[in-house]
Amino acid sequence: MIAILGGTGDLGQGLAMRWAMAGEKVIIGSRSKEKAEKIAQELSAKIGRTILGATNLEATKSADFVVLSVPFEGCEKILEEVMPALSPDKILLSAMVPLKQTEGLLTCYSPPAGSAAETVAQIVGGRARVCSALQTVGAQELQRIDHPLEGDTVVCGDDAQARRQTMSYVEKIANLRAIDGGRLCNSRLVEPVTALLIKLTGRYKVPAVGIKFVGLDKSPGL
Repeated sequence: MIAILGGTGDLGQGLAMRWAMAGEKVIIGSRSKEKAEKIAQELSAKIGRTILGATNLEATKSADFVVLSVPFEGCEKILEEVMPALSPDKILLSAMVPLKQTEGLLTCYSPPAGSAAETVAQIVGGRARVCSALQTVGAQELQRIDHPLEGDTVVCGDDAQARRQTMSYVEKIANLRAIDGGRLCNSRLVEPVTALLIKLTGRYKVPAVGIKFVGLDKSPGL
């Protein structure tokens, strides 16, 4: 089961539909169970597949792969909320980016831990295996379910097995390629790219801009 915390937001809804369309069991979490169930019903009707809705805590309890698709500023409160349901056998995926507007300029800032993903790892300690991915995949593009995705996403994490499992989950989304980005600290290099992609999306007036790497035709060296 895949749980998407913040699953009622744009990114969460897009991911929920794409994974459900791939045959995965998906549950979206929200602070409001009623809101989560309502959105889940709407998404289910849209794609003809069942998506469940629950509180963030209930969703986390039921899943072994938990995705954080909430604004970075609110992640600590949500993590405290779901902490009792975390365990070392669960993967906790950060799809968050610490963005801010400064004098009209959108930028990615570095939190004290170094990145959003490392902040998550710092908060949860060893209660879950933390990875990061999907920060550079456009929410609007994910929601265009009749339009095939194109591009890559970099997966980072200190636990190699969790990283491989995350890559497998990511690649269940049709046409999305997972790139092994190595250690979790490399999220510091990935997250800032999101601000650039958002800027380019607006500049070129297109639904979304993504990334695609060339020259990576073999597995990385160990």
